[in-house]
Amino acid sequence: MNFIASISGYFLLSAAAGFVLPFLATLAFQRDEWRIIGTLLFALALVGACAGISGGMSRSAAVGDVIPAFLGVLGGVAVYLFGVDQSRGVIASFGAATLSISLLVGYASGSAFRSTPEDHRNIREHCARAYTDADLLGNNAAFQRFRNQMGASCDASMFWKITTTAPTQKSEE
Repeated sequence: MNFIASISGYFLLSAAAGFVLPFLATLAFQRDEWRIIGTLLFALALVGACAGISGGMSRSAAVGDVIPAFLGVLGGVAVYLFGVDQSRGVIASFGAATLSISLLVGYASGSAFRSTPEDHRNIREHCARAYTDADLLGNNAAFQRFRNQMGASCDASMFWKITTTAPTQKSEE
């Protein structure tokens, strides 16, 4: 459940970042149609955030497929809006800004979310090598220096705690 909450947080952050600034800017140009513009920009922000998060979390090169698809969609929307009413063409510009911002924030958030487990895996490998190194374990000063420098990172990434003192035993009466 924590995974879903984290992804949802990144998704909402990406969508909000892409929506708020362009929406406030469009209010200066077309205040009377704020509901229509807001709906369009909100939808574009959701699509951009979804594509950004999934693209950022992906290990494949999704950027080469996603960006041209979005440019095609925005081009089609811009041609339609300019063809119907040239005064609505400003909406296409702000739609492009909305999509771009939410896509950028989504990619950054998704890649940051993806890299966290990779960082823990790299730390786990380093710690596992250290904790199985006979020379390090045999040298108390070196082991204490390693624990002082890397102990917290090893404990956090490996989900276990190594104590350097022997546990006290309770006597049964």
